[in-house]
Amino acid sequence: MVFFIGTAGSGKSTLVSALYNWMDEQGYDVAVVNLDPAAEYLPYVPDVDIRDKINARKIMRQFKLGPNASIIASIDMAVAEGERIKEEINAVGAPVVLVDTPGQMELFAFRESGPYLVRRLSDTHNVVVYVGDGTYMQTPEGFASTALLAISARIRFKLPQIFAVNKMDLLGEEQIERINDWISDAEMLADSLQLGSLERDIIKAVSAAGGLGDAVFVSALSGTGIDRLYYAIQLHYTGGEDQQLPP
Repeated sequence: MVFFIGTAGSGKSTLVSALYNWMDEQGYDVAVVNLDPAAEYLPYVPDVDIRDKINARKIMRQFKLGPNASIIASIDMAVAEGERIKEEINAVGAPVVLVDTPGQMELFAFRESGPYLVRRLSDTHNVVVYVGDGTYMQTPEGFASTALLAISARIRFKLPQIFAVNKMDLLGEEQIERINDWISDAEMLADSLQLGSLERDIIKAVSAAGGLGDAVFVSALSGTGIDRLYYAIQLHYTGGEDQQLPP
């Protein structure tokens, strides 16, 4: 199972759709699951959809909750449906399952119900794809904020993580090179941020611990880099080699 997480507007659902379509065209047996109970529109047709059981808009009306409170309640309720959702996923029978998570990442990743639901749905061979908004990461402040969120998510889910920089079609070569430099060079990032000694030490410690690893630059809109994202996922599962090549 491949769990896609990221902040609202990062293009997470569109990236799930792009990878699903690419894998399907290559002949891979793949399924897609929607775990966002508040999704109004999805760019793919899910094989399993949490909205069939739990719908945030209905919960909002029923319990007279605000938008965020209804999503929190929906995710909490989804925990009770975890085993049933897992049975539906298993019934689909696909060896690779792409899981789209709620757009409000903080309501999913940083509450106990989100990581607990992930553990309930999966047994082994799981990976998280953290989707970062490349246009937001063009500034050192935007990059550092995204990086710290990604690392926080890795701590929360305790799963291998791939860092996907989305919307590369809106970035120039110089901007992509700058983001890569910030990933690999903590000193350069700290200098760009003009940090004090404490913040600089935090950035260095994160980098020394492995940081974000190698980023995969993709465009969910144009499809650029989708193949590289697939191979990065395969690297976690099979050491980079497919067990079964598509026909």
